Amino acid sequence: MAVATSPPRPTSRATPSLRGVVLALFVASGAAGLIYQVVWSRELVLVFGNTTQAVATIVTAFMAGLGFGSLVGGRLADTSARPLRLYGLVELAVAAMAGLLPLAFHGLAEVYRGVWPSLVERPGQLAGVRFALAVAAVAPATFLMGMTLPLLTRYLVRTLDEAGARLGELYAANTIGAMAGTLLAGFVLIELLGLRLTSYLAVLLNVAAGTGALLLSRRWETGPDASGTAAADRVRPPRPEVPRDFRPRRRIVLAATFVSGFVSLALEVLWTRMLAQGTGSSIYIFTAILAIFLLGIALGSFLYRRYSRPRGERLGTLGLCLAGVGILAQTTVVLGSGVVGHVPFVVRTVVVLLPATVLMGYAFPLAGRLVTPSAEAAGGSVGLLYAANTAGSILGSFSAAFILAGTIGTNGSILLLGGLNLLAGAVLFAAEPAGRQARQPGDPGPGAATRGRGRVVAAGLAGLAVLGMVASSLDLPITRTFTENDLRRTGRPVTHAEDELATVDTLGGNPSGRRRLLVGGVGMTTLTVDTKLMGYLSKALRPDARDFLVIAFGMGGTYRSGLELGLRTDAVELSPTVPSRMPVFFPDGERFLHHPKGRVIISDGRNYVRLSREQYDMIAVDPAPPIESAGSVVLYTREFLTEGKARLRPGGTFMLWIPYALPLDDFKDHVRTFASVFGHVSLVLSPGRHGVLMFGSDAPLEFTEANIRQVLGAPAAIRDLNDVPDHRRTDADGWVRIIQRAQWLSDDQVRSFVGPGPEITDDRPRSEYFLWRRTFMDDQQYITQKSLLRATTR
Repeated sequence: MAVATSPPRPTSRATPSLRGVVLALFVASGAAGLIYQVVWSRELVLVFGNTTQAVATIVTAFMAGLGFGSLVGGRLADTSARPLRLYGLVELAVAAMAGLLPLAFHGLAEVYRGVWPSLVERPGQLAGVRFALAVAAVAPATFLMGMTLPLLTRYLVRTLDEAGARLGELYAANTIGAMAGTLLAGFVLIELLGLRLTSYLAVLLNVAAGTGALLLSRRWETGPDASGTAAADRVRPPRPEVPRDFRPRRRIVLAATFVSGFVSLALEVLWTRMLAQGTGSSIYIFTAILAIFLLGIALGSFLYRRYSRPRGERLGTLGLCLAGVGILAQTTVVLGSGVVGHVPFVVRTVVVLLPATVLMGYAFPLAGRLVTPSAEAAGGSVGLLYAANTAGSILGSFSAAFILAGTIGTNGSILLLGGLNLLAGAVLFAAEPAGRQARQPGDPGPGAATRGRGRVVAAGLAGLAVLGMVASSLDLPITRTFTENDLRRTGRPVTHAEDELATVDTLGGNPSGRRRLLVGGVGMTTLTVDTKLMGYLSKALRPDARDFLVIAFGMGGTYRSGLELGLRTDAVELSPTVPSRMPVFFPDGERFLHHPKGRVIISDGRNYVRLSREQYDMIAVDPAPPIESAGSVVLYTREFLTEGKARLRPGGTFMLWIPYALPLDDFKDHVRTFASVFGHVSLVLSPGRHGVLMFGSDAPLEFTEANIRQVLGAPAAIRDLNDVPDHRRTDADGWVRIIQRAQWLSDDQVRSFVGPGPEITDDRPRSEYFLWRRTFMDDQQYITQKSLLRATTR
């Protein structure tokens, strides 16, 4: 009869140098993970569109995979005899899936294109299809990514006393890697290599991490002795039990971690919106904000590793961390509202993000220690904690975008979330006050006097929470955005609204006061003759046109001109708030918003062109400025222009607006890309002197005097075109002379001017990623009408 024995427990000689190698592998894994997030999100945005619903679907699929992976990884870690080897295999599996995933995105786009027409009028079902496709695409890889932290935690933790320290090391290492991946991808790799090659570089990082872990496992991860290795492989350790009297505290910490994840991700969304106000929303701005956010978390984890004491972790300390984040969040609205004046972006970002994120980074490994009853249960505990944090993060990002920003605004939402974290901190502090060590299983609870002091502190934190929550719903200077406060100082009529995409402000008044539309604090357009001419000049090229598509609504000038011309006019606008502001700029705007021949579609313009089966005689695209803003490049790429061309009827015209706010070499990239798609091209220097109107078609383009008189010389057109503050009043003869002078280059002249060179594509989004190119560019000056004319007369 065999004697029952306990399965051998895995051991390792985890010396400091070996531990350093393992942490280095996890740095590489973290860098790969953030690179994937950047690249895959962009790929999926091209498939599903840049609407908030589509982006939220992508984020949910990504994070859901991480959360479920952490749960499974934790269960496997606690029963694995060789967790380091399993970690290495998981990293290699991530590399394999990530390497194949770019090949699947095309098939995903075709499936979505097939179902979109039948479900476009049923948004709930369409959202379900999006979610299913996104999960099918990225969740398998992110599921495996989620397994990695619990596995390495189980490998490195050998005693309960070191559980918090090891988790702090791992969390800091992975976050440092994520920050490095963010900076490398955003500032260097995508510009130099393109999206596809950047993702393959991340695959190599996973391969390095996986291979390194397997090599270390062969050398250092053994059973009780060399001969016990095979036995350790065959017999899995039993699942560790969680003591009954430990479970209530564990549930409290998991609930607090869920709240912390909810608040942290919601704050990341809202802080990014707040800090990006008025910056132009460059990809480098968003990259810098995310990098500082991650830096703070990494610093906090490092500080926990450095200063924590194994027997000194308390619920009250975790409560103070959460409460500290809440207080700091509430104070950040002072800078975000501009009530203290203008503060440079870098200073503002560091002051807003760093202190709070340091506390977030300290809190996670502390929570990990508090939910871990034994070294054997370290992997499962961390997996459960990470899953709770991820679940809160998913709901937090949804709530910030879909509910909070659109109801009580960015700053008010930050105040509310700060109050929520303060309440969570108060509950933790009351449950086990700072001043007494956290109980181990079987320890007596705190005394009555200590509990009394704790309740006083908890009541103070709850009072601060209530103050912030009440203030969040009031119309105060600190609850307004920087842009709104700035516009109010002009004394002219101001409207302000926020939706799930951005803040939308208007500055009204008389026409000579230059009425303005601002989105995200950046001026989108003013009342200008150029936006009206987009429709009139397209019609002059094709007098028999009947259908007009406008992408990017703006003030509604181009849309209104199309309807004035008698065309059936569709306008696609990403922000649901922007079209409603048309009456601020046009007294008859409400009539045009409900015009029988007009239709305003709230959608992503790129996605609409790709998926719609409508055909048009004219298309005009006026992307939101600045030309370098994050996301706008999708309306300039060769792929988009090709898709737009497919929406035209034979002989139809496609107009793309290029502002003067870019250097000559970059301007040539845009023109070269446009000319590569359309057989016939005509470039017109705008009469308002703001940019260039590029017209393309599969048929010759010619502005004849007869057509100009017919279209621009009609009485209604004269009235419309003269109703602008930036161009002198004129008649039909005047418009003939103006348009004839404005014609610049066409067909072979265009191709001779730009010559051979790079184009803007989905894989190489050159107008969005330009840092190194412009740094070493000979001529960095922005083009003007005069400089363009000089460039073609040399």
